[in-house]
Amino acid sequence: MLGPEQLNITPRLSPLVLESSAAVAVSEKVAREIGLADNQVVRGVIAARGGLMKLLINGQELGWASTKKFKPGDSIDFRVRTTINGKTLLPISVELAKSLKTAKPLGNSGESSRLLSLLYRPGSGATQSEFFKPSMVNEILKQSIDPNLSQTIAQIMYKMRGISPNTVRDALLGSGLFGEFSLKAQVSGPLDLKQMMRKLLLASKPDGPAAGNIEKIVDEIEGRQLEALQAQQKQELSYHFVMPFVDANPVEIHFQRGAIGIDGELPSWVINLHTESDEIGELWLKTTVTTDLDIGMTLWADSIDTAEKAREATGSLEKALGEFGLKLTKLTILNAVRPLVDTGFSAPGHFLDIKT
Repeated sequence: MLGPEQLNITPRLSPLVLESSAAVAVSEKVAREIGLADNQVVRGVIAARGGLMKLLINGQELGWASTKKFKPGDSIDFRVRTTINGKTLLPISVELAKSLKTAKPLGNSGESSRLLSLLYRPGSGATQSEFFKPSMVNEILKQSIDPNLSQTIAQIMYKMRGISPNTVRDALLGSGLFGEFSLKAQVSGPLDLKQMMRKLLLASKPDGPAAGNIEKIVDEIEGRQLEALQAQQKQELSYHFVMPFVDANPVEIHFQRGAIGIDGELPSWVINLHTESDEIGELWLKTTVTTDLDIGMTLWADSIDTAEKAREATGSLEKALGEFGLKLTKLTILNAVRPLVDTGFSAPGHFLDIKT
């Protein structure tokens, strides 16, 4: 079973940073002025001041003794640690290098192959979307020899008409992305989809495609866990999951946010939705939420009737968003299929959508 602590694969670390970065000691007084908190991640920028190299963090100049190979304008991410002498800024690259030295190596080539197969999975999400179609999942649950498990899985099937921010939050928390974290932290969490799929595989007698699909769902979830961790290492966020319904086909959801800027500027959130059914056809929705709570939306619908209904509902949408303090500043509705994006460029930070 793969969890966050086992999926901590890091890209090749830069020899420049590993050789030249040094921890920076900060007094409690200066730490309070800057607003440093334990375990916080901050970004510093190297600057030249009077012939000396300085580290700028939140407008504060700090001494920087490690000048080798650094030039003004270089940025370094630090994690704040509390010591008996105050705060210490530890370069994240150095921290990662230490963890790599102490980390338990993969036991065999099979585990390495497993991680690589998850890392380069083609278009994930399709198996879950097919599995959680109401007619399909009900048929598979009939094969389960554990009625309690069937009842438990039925509990994560939401009602489309009863959807709310809380149900979306519950679906994310129960998506399987955070199961191992909850176990490691010894905190109680919601129902974990990945664990339920594993139990279903053991408590049922599916054969042929059914058994293979359940295994693929586990692979998809673990691939998404790996994707989330890779984004986290770049100071980004990426949460990709499927939300199932009892009265509609499932919706694939992807929350993304880029890294915080050097000047502390917060990036916008991007939310992508995808679903397909006989009633509305195939539908994609891309939503951008700025820090000012302005909303920009682009909707692709391959059904002309669905596109027309979406245009007619614009007023209701603006009113609904306003109830949450959000302002719809742009809405583009296209009667078309969303342009395909190479999965190799769709990870956080790899693709800029210039078409919308």
